[in-house]
Amino acid sequence: MSDAIRFLHALAQTLSASTLYAPGHPATRRSLEHLWRAATALLATDPHPVFLFLGTAPVYAGRALHELREWHHSARLAAIGVQRLEFDSALTLDSLVRLVERLTTRLNTGQPSRDEVTPIPGVVFGVVAVQGQGDLSAAEPAEPLGDSEARLRLDLTDELAAMQFILAEAARGVVARAEAEAVVRILVALVDPHQLPQAAHLDYAGRYHLVHPVNTALLAMTAAGAVGVDGVGRHQIGVVALLHDIGMVRLPPELATKESLTDAERTAVEAHTVSGAELLLRHGGVGSELAAVVAFEHHLRPDGNGYPTRRFSPTPHWASRLVACCAAFAALRAPRPLRAGWPTDRVVLYVEECAGTVFDAEIATLVASVVRSS
Repeated sequence: MSDAIRFLHALAQTLSASTLYAPGHPATRRSLEHLWRAATALLATDPHPVFLFLGTAPVYAGRALHELREWHHSARLAAIGVQRLEFDSALTLDSLVRLVERLTTRLNTGQPSRDEVTPIPGVVFGVVAVQGQGDLSAAEPAEPLGDSEARLRLDLTDELAAMQFILAEAARGVVARAEAEAVVRILVALVDPHQLPQAAHLDYAGRYHLVHPVNTALLAMTAAGAVGVDGVGRHQIGVVALLHDIGMVRLPPELATKESLTDAERTAVEAHTVSGAELLLRHGGVGSELAAVVAFEHHLRPDGNGYPTRRFSPTPHWASRLVACCAAFAALRAPRPLRAGWPTDRVVLYVEECAGTVFDAEIATLVASVVRSS
């Protein structure tokens, strides 16, 4: 058994003891001492261990710990807003005591404790971070525009063929990261000279599942650039947007195009967020953590009506909120089997009307501004 797995087992035992017994109880004290020994052993081999929890197998050193795929604390920690847990050499036994107290408070109440504003030496926990997020306050409203049919529509035959390969690989449990990175490198070059490039819909009838992630990525990268996200960050946003719906490949094809779903079918569709996150964590390799977060969170809403259901509801990641709005824009613009695509002006008004309920308010302002100014 690795030091990382020993530590997680010790953490689970300590959390269980702290939930069952009062502080200072012998069982709690013994579990904390065992946790400290496990942490010391781990730090001896890894001076900066980082764990990720997104409801599936924990991830350590870029690898999903499949030995712990049934470790239910992964889902519990993700549900209370602890997606990332990291340590360094400043860790002490007292640090672990304070960490366990804070995690126990969240597990018991669904809310963070009041003292969480005070850092714990050697410990950092919270949501997964992204580089170069940018400042949403930089997004300024622009003048209204007419309908979007004059917007640039691109012939992306090769890129859509690559997207078909990415989805086919995902259907057999493989994450084609190299191909996704290559597609985004091409799309980034298109974003630079044009404010809002989009793949044409009319030429790709019946290929919504290919056009949708590409158009979502194009809009997300455009919006990210508008608020100052740098080149590396914009590329990262493009990749996570391209892969945000990758869990849909696990569904029967007919469910992706039905306009009306039964309760059972809706439950199956909503599970694509967890399936996508699990696929990216298990098979995406190092650097897929943010893509997994976005796959998991992109249907969460500010009004609490999104999915998947969580006991503790921290604010979704900035990238998740951005992709959620951009994906909705791309979906409504696209023609579907039982309806025509919405005109751009109508979609922009919908985004603005749903600011603060369906979409994050600042993100909605940003996306509407970017579309209007294009």
